[in-house]
Amino acid sequence: MSAPDPMVFPRARWTRPLLQFSLIILVAFTLLWGIELLRRQDPFLRILAQAPADLQHLELYLERPQLTLRDGMRPLATLQFDALEIERSRIHWRAKNLRRAVLYDERGAPIGTARADEVLYNYPAKRLHISGNPTLTIRRHPLGNTPLTVLTAYLQWDLRKQQIDVELPTQLRWQDGQGVIQSLRWDLASGVIELERGAFRVSASLLQDQPPAKREVDIQWDSAVLRSDRSEVKGLRLKDGDTLATAEHADVYDRKRYALATGKLRLEDPRIDMEGVKLEIWYAENQKRALLQNGVRMRIKPRQTQPPTQGEPESEVEQAKRYPVDATCNQIEYFYRRKVAYLRGEIKAVQQLPEGRTRTLFANEAEYDQKAERLILKGKVTLDEPNRIRLETELAIVSLREGDETVELPKGASGIFYYSEEEEATPPNGNR
Repeated sequence: MSAPDPMVFPRARWTRPLLQFSLIILVAFTLLWGIELLRRQDPFLRILAQAPADLQHLELYLERPQLTLRDGMRPLATLQFDALEIERSRIHWRAKNLRRAVLYDERGAPIGTARADEVLYNYPAKRLHISGNPTLTIRRHPLGNTPLTVLTAYLQWDLRKQQIDVELPTQLRWQDGQGVIQSLRWDLASGVIELERGAFRVSASLLQDQPPAKREVDIQWDSAVLRSDRSEVKGLRLKDGDTLATAEHADVYDRKRYALATGKLRLEDPRIDMEGVKLEIWYAENQKRALLQNGVRMRIKPRQTQPPTQGEPESEVEQAKRYPVDATCNQIEYFYRRKVAYLRGEIKAVQQLPEGRTRTLFANEAEYDQKAERLILKGKVTLDEPNRIRLETELAIVSLREGDETVELPKGASGIFYYSEEEEATPPNGNR
């Protein structure tokens, strides 16, 4: 057999790669053409081809869609729009007129609704930017049994963190009240609501005859965390009528109309100031009661009086109006609607008198009636006026009326009267 032509193999070496490359180019071109044919069969793209020029940059344009946002198999929310635009890059989804959004908790139960004029969804960040007069309705919250409505100009919904944030002044409304806050954060998983620098006004129907009257309770704070059963508040200021309570920290159970305050706290109204370490307030209409404990101080303030006419001396009656009564005890229970306070445990009350005199009273129990301007001391009562008198009794009724500093001892007393020889009276006939 003759040897093959030696030029055949070199030619095959350089023609074979060329054929392979040509074949790859042909297959790739065929594949791209097939994909384009498939894309032309896409009904969304056929609709988009007929869309106006300002919508040509979109991947999808949907009218009146309903979307379900999910975390795995668990639904986060269902949203209904008038129109939805998805860019070709799929980074931004723009929605017009969010007619209704239903939000769900971890068990799939509805916890709130929302609506707004405009929604921008950042797909990579999984974050919704909601603007255009958004309204958020929270079904479960500690402020009452009726839904809480949040009115703001802009809010942000982070799907990864499952929380909604509002970082600008916002109005809150519910059946029994309204308020304004500076910022809000709602954790959808736990239901916890955090508020910053807010002021609330709570109203409640009074138990009266027709027509029904209402009273309002103003509540302000520096920051608050609203949980399912209570609100954890810092920098609390609660005003109910003419009574004001302030505290560094408080737990407010608004459904029970109850607040527990600790730290530096104070309770005051026009005629009385009280301080303590622990304060409990029941502000339901049938209670209106405050309980102060641990190192309690109370000051019964004098009435405000007009200064005397220039050049005229101030009478003893007018002087007495300026003097307060300072008391300390272990506990004070104050019914601030009736203006009656009950003092208990190691009571010491110091009453300022005209001409620089003082009267100190000690007792186990006491009752202060603001309307009657009367302080009733019970138990082992001691009355001490330095250099004048010291008495012990079981009951003492001290009048706090302007210029009438009388003390009644209905059960008698025993004690000592102090006097100096210079004070002994000389009989009219000059004989001792």
